[in-house]
Amino acid sequence: MSFATMLRGATTLREVSSLKDVALIAPSAVQLGDTVMLGCKWTLEPNETLYSVKWYRGRQEFFSYLPKEYPFTRIFAQPGIDVDVSRSTSQQVVLREASRSFAGRYRCEVSADAPSFHTQVRSAYIYVVGVT
Repeated sequence: MSFATMLRGATTLREVSSLKDVALIAPSAVQLGDTVMLGCKWTLEPNETLYSVKWYRGRQEFFSYLPKEYPFTRIFAQPGIDVDVSRSTSQQVVLREASRSFAGRYRCEVSADAPSFHTQVRSAYIYVVGVT
């Protein structure tokens, strides 16, 4: 059988994502000392559940939300980032007292649970303005 014959008989596989409408909501600039709320919104298909939401500045993770673990949230120390755990959830993270080192690229990474483990990432750069 030739390769062309195999292609004609092949079934087209289409990836159907169970994770939709992922969006990162973040200001492009914040004032020194501001409290900053970052949002990560998404929609899961009815047959899917959330596995995790992870937040990064640059390549360093600073916050994660894992609904099947206790506690649900984890904080990873990073200079210039002070997470307000009491106000942070699966769809938002609140950061206190923006400093100069707060500036950078922020990412939210959302993953559906097994069996798909579909993952989507969104990012935005945040600048810090103001006089020290």
